[in-house]
Amino acid sequence: AIDISGVSVEDIPLLPIFTKMMTQTGAGEYDSVALSRRIGTHTGGVGVSLLTTAVHPEGSDESVTGDGEHMITKMLIQGKATSEKVDELFSIMNLILTDSKLDSQKKVIEMLKESRSRLESSVQGAGHAVSNTRMKARYRVGGYIDEITSGISYLQTVKELVKQAEEDWPSLLRRFEKIRSTILEKSTCRSGMVLDITADEKVFGDIQPSVEQFLTELPGDANGEKLQNFYKEIHPWVPHAKNMMAEFAPVKDEGFVVPTQVSYVGKSGLLYDEGEHIPGSAAVVARYLRTGYLWDHVRVMGGAYGGFCTFSPFSGYFSFLSYRDPNLDKTIDVYDAAADALIAAADALENNPEALATAIIGTIGDMDGALSPDQKGAAAMQRWLINESSEYRQKYRDEVLNTKASDFREFAERLKGLKLPSVAVVSSKGAFETAAKAGKVLELTDVY
Repeated sequence: AIDISGVSVEDIPLLPIFTKMMTQTGAGEYDSVALSRRIGTHTGGVGVSLLTTAVHPEGSDESVTGDGEHMITKMLIQGKATSEKVDELFSIMNLILTDSKLDSQKKVIEMLKESRSRLESSVQGAGHAVSNTRMKARYRVGGYIDEITSGISYLQTVKELVKQAEEDWPSLLRRFEKIRSTILEKSTCRSGMVLDITADEKVFGDIQPSVEQFLTELPGDANGEKLQNFYKEIHPWVPHAKNMMAEFAPVKDEGFVVPTQVSYVGKSGLLYDEGEHIPGSAAVVARYLRTGYLWDHVRVMGGAYGGFCTFSPFSGYFSFLSYRDPNLDKTIDVYDAAADALIAAADALENNPEALATAIIGTIGDMDGALSPDQKGAAAMQRWLINESSEYRQKYRDEVLNTKASDFREFAERLKGLKLPSVAVVSSKGAFETAAKAGKVLELTDVY
């Protein structure tokens, strides 16, 4: 993991294509084909991705809602190999980090056009995810970063980058080169690096010399300057990003017009204020709402392919979502009636302990899904990075197990008082016109 907090906020939307270039345009003496062949011959795969997440500040109560201003931002280079090939894996990782070929105009234009097509397709095929990303951008900086690197806003950026790559490649190349030089700044880059390895005990013994050699060959000064403490200080992206949020992602009801016969309907808000305790019982209630009321009213009765909700115990963010939905205004009405349905469910669960136990068991099952070795390693690393303790996870689990019917009623009251509610819908122009006649007026934007 390599820290990217030094990258300017204006260049954040370039990071997704930059990470792709690291493995797809060639590096060092290898062109794109030769590099791909080397990766395929010696490893089980090498990939580059971004990690942007809020963290628990030092000394804070992990069970309360954070402000999202303490963050870590990393570029992850991930790969897997047998112990006999670990030297090759480390060599490839170092190569693509330090010497990937950024000056590949033709390849970059091709990659940007592929990204544009994929994003346009996802708006029509996975509009629920697009709506959710857009809504999250209105409440927390981390959500806004996700929007400008993967959402509707990013689609517009990619369209502009295609034009810039075709008409003014040197200026775009300079931006890519600036990103790499910033990330690999000699005096600070070692401070922001983390090496995480998942293997059995014998393998660790076998690869120890290779690990030590890899660490000595990484760029940067091992005795250089220290980056700020992200667990004590606000992330440097936050002030500028919050200004951009106010201008480009205000809390409002939006509709995104695409040629489609179905709708993707989202409504969101904050269930908890900053500093409020979020109990584990909230996960049980959210799951009950998703698998019961929303399934029945949005999918079974409403005819949508899917109806569900999301809840973040980190930020207090809650959202309703529908997938390939024949309705728009009626689905929003279903969302608005969810709180009353939960109150009725709480009354029923008071007299039905078996149904309550089933809801709790289902939530624990979601928490305890089987993980492969690499998934276990990734989960452990992320927990360490966000400063999440095992004590907090146990406390949260205990609260899930001790969920009572009264917790459903408390959740319902919060849902009735959802803070800063807003809507984001992907649908056709005709569906929006029909919804407007029913009183659901949204600010419309043509996607294509």
